[in-house]
This record gives sequence, structure tokens and C-alpha cells, in this order.
Amino acid sequence: MKISVALTPQLLREPRAHVIGVVDVLRATSSLVAMFDSGLLRALIADTLRDARNLALRNFALLCGEAKALPIAGFDYGNSPAEFAGVALAGKSAVLWTTNGTKALGAAAAAPVVAVAALTNRRAAARRLLSEATARNLDVSIVCAGLDRGAAFSLEDSISAGAIVEAVCEADSAIAMTDSAWAALHLWQFYGGDAMRAFRHSVHGRALGAMGFDADLAHAAQVDVSETVPVLTVEDGVKTLRV
Repeated sequence: MKISVALTPQLLREPRAHVIGVVDVLRATSSLVAMFDSGLLRALIADTLRDARNLALRNFALLCGEAKALPIAGFDYGNSPAEFAGVALAGKSAVLWTTNGTKALGAAAAAPVVAVAALTNRRAAARRLLSEATARNLDVSIVCAGLDRGAAFSLEDSISAGAIVEAVCEADSAIAMTDSAWAALHLWQFYGGDAMRAFRHSVHGRALGAMGFDADLAHAAQVDVSETVPVLTVEDGVKTLRV
């Protein structure tokens, strides 16, 4: 079994041959973990802003997401993991659309298993990916959402992917690392596990800080604080996350 890292969704090859963990640590996958930790029943993943609005209406669901990092007019919530951590969502459904994260989930959707991964649920996500890959005799791939709608490298997603690679390899020392997995792992190790330091160096992390989202950076920088791993399914033609 091998583990690889797609540093952008465009670098993902053969999704059907992999069990995939999707990472958009700032902030979509961190938000999703927080939402399910707050009791969310399901999250519907929209491909477009119009789809998001239509899905929310048809499913009596909360409408959540961002454009250029900011909450969208008419939406119930933005894309803030710190906010979701303090909201009661038990039994509720939500629709999510974001600039990069939901696009990455869509890019991975053809895989047999697609799990939401972040630093907050790092070890839990690693265990789930390893278990599913072993059961299916498949390889593991971590897909970074990246920047510019998935077209550009993201420092924060890459170090987070490296953190997950570390957890997978600690759980199974026999797994083989590709060059991309080695690169992400060493990037994580370069920061000594200090995710906030990496966030402060990253373009997107600095932008979020300048916009007043320091609480989100602090929330997303937590490592191994959640056992929740949302997994993607398709229900009635809609990409749906459940735990």
C-alpha cells in the first residue's frame, strides 16, 4: 500500500484507485468537522452558488459558505470553524459552498471512499483512511484543496497533509510513501508541528488574519482534538457528508 499527496486537486490521478482524504484546513474541512461535532446530521455539498441556494430550499437546510473568505449575503452562516464550534446543530442539515474546499471534494468524489480531513481530526481521519484502504486493497491519497479554486499550491493544506501522512505512517509503518508524501511530511516536520506558525506564513492564513478571523486560525491549528470523520456519499444525486 502507498500513500501520496496531491498538492492541488488537479494533481489527483486515478481517484478510483485510492481512498482519499480531502484537506482544506483554512477553512472548509475544519468547519465541517466542527459542524458535525456540533451535532450536524448531514452536509450537502454544492457545486455552484446557485446550486447551494436551490439545495437549501429543497432540503429545508441551513445555507453556509463564503466567497473571497467572507460570508455571503442571505446565507445563514459563513465558513467559520470557530463559529460552528459554538452553534447547536443537532439533527439539522446544511448546504456548504466554498471557494476551494467544496471544489476539492467534488474532484475526489469518484473515489470509493472520500473522507473530510483536517488537523483537528488528524489521527481519526488517518485511522479511517487506513482501515478503508486495507479493506479494499487500495492506496491512500491526501488531496489538498489549494488556492485559486484549486489551481495553486497552498502552504497550510500541504503541511496539514503532511501531518496526516505522519499519522498514517505511525499507524502502519509498512506503508510506502511517494515523493509527494515525503515532501508534505518534511514540510510538516520543518514547522515542528506548529500549525499556527505555518498559517502565519501562508498567503491565505495572513489574509484571514488581516480580515479578523484569528479565532478560525486558532481553531484550525488544533491537532487531534476530534474523533469525527465525515465521509462523502451520493444521495439522490447530491454529494452528501455524514458521520
